[in-house]
Amino acid sequence: MDKDKNEFTGEENIRCPDEAPEEQKGVTEEERRWSVKSPPPPRVPRCVFAALALILAAAFAGGGWWYYRANVLPEKYYLRASALFKAEEYARAEELYQKIMEIKPERRDLFYHIGFCREKMGDLPGAMEYYERHLKSADGDVKAMARLGWLYMERGDFERALKWLKEAGKHNNDEPDIWRMTAEAAEKAGDGGEAAAALSRLAELEKEPEKIMECGRRLIRLGAYRRALTAYALAAEAAPEDKAPIHGMNAARAMLGLPTDRRYLITPGTALGAVRLGAEKAEAKESLGGGSPDSKEFALVGGKSMLAGHPVEIWTYHKGDPEREIRIIFIGGRVSEIETASPLYKTEEGLGLSNFLLAKNAGKLKWRREARGGALLCLAKGGGLTFYALGLTDDGSDAAEKRLRVHHGDVSIDNVDDLPLMRFQSSR
Repeated sequence: MDKDKNEFTGEENIRCPDEAPEEQKGVTEEERRWSVKSPPPPRVPRCVFAALALILAAAFAGGGWWYYRANVLPEKYYLRASALFKAEEYARAEELYQKIMEIKPERRDLFYHIGFCREKMGDLPGAMEYYERHLKSADGDVKAMARLGWLYMERGDFERALKWLKEAGKHNNDEPDIWRMTAEAAEKAGDGGEAAAALSRLAELEKEPEKIMECGRRLIRLGAYRRALTAYALAAEAAPEDKAPIHGMNAARAMLGLPTDRRYLITPGTALGAVRLGAEKAEAKESLGGGSPDSKEFALVGGKSMLAGHPVEIWTYHKGDPEREIRIIFIGGRVSEIETASPLYKTEEGLGLSNFLLAKNAGKLKWRREARGGALLCLAKGGGLTFYALGLTDDGSDAAEKRLRVHHGDVSIDNVDDLPLMRFQSSR
């Protein structure tokens, strides 16, 4: 230790050295002799490393073989089977599909391919079995459903064929072949409703006018006249220059009791045949061929209507012909109402003088009201058309005298007291 003197006492101060002596650093020789040394680790035999290497090599080889067998080999078989199928070697193709099934049974399309091979080889029962097994795991496969339906048709089991074809149509609504087979199966199964529905859908999907008209002809044979009318309308749209679809439409319209001649069509609130409400005299005359009316009457509107007292002019065409006679009522120089007693005129729905009193057409009428003089008024739904009847039969299904009038709104220009439906005051 370093020593120095205290300046106050004169005694020596003892201080610790700044660094320890060299001999006091580290481990002493004695401590070094008493220290315990760790024994060296034992040596691993080389055979252990060799065994591990063999295990890894075997695992690698086994894994590679497993992968090859589970993935590569089935694909090789599949490619070969596809080539054989295209070459029409169906038996050899099926053998490979069966091998794939043994290796990879979870593959979903194998049953379908085997079924197809069986079908091509003429084994229809076997093909149907495999198609049905395929559909248990792939219940939305339209191709399998269609093929199964076709095979049932080949065997004459039209009800089962119809079941599968209808199911295929639910999953694919836009395939013409499916609806074509569905219609055929339904017809042969005696299900006219399903056949008509399938033919209607087929008519919508077909592009060629002749094929569309064929749907219409089959629909007429089934008695589905409304659907046939729609089919022929589609054919007319596809071939506007062809008159055949028009003839088909007229045939369907005739079966439905609808007017087949547009000249006899009632458009409530708009027109009777070619004569339109609101037309001027020249236009009305032209719509009836340009000829002059058989008679003209001039008077004032009577009754209690809002137009009572207005001057009115009435033109009558085909006077005395109960099948064609019409009266055009002008107010202010324009067609205000059109009247006829002809049973030829009907609406698009087939409502006319011949059937408006029948119970089956009650739903087409807005109301029935009795008027003075024992007359009956019936307004068609939607307005614009009123039927008049006088002298009803006992059952109310017909009348001695009947007329109709096309007009605006729900009310004609005059209350009905007698026929011919209007009361006029003398204009003199």
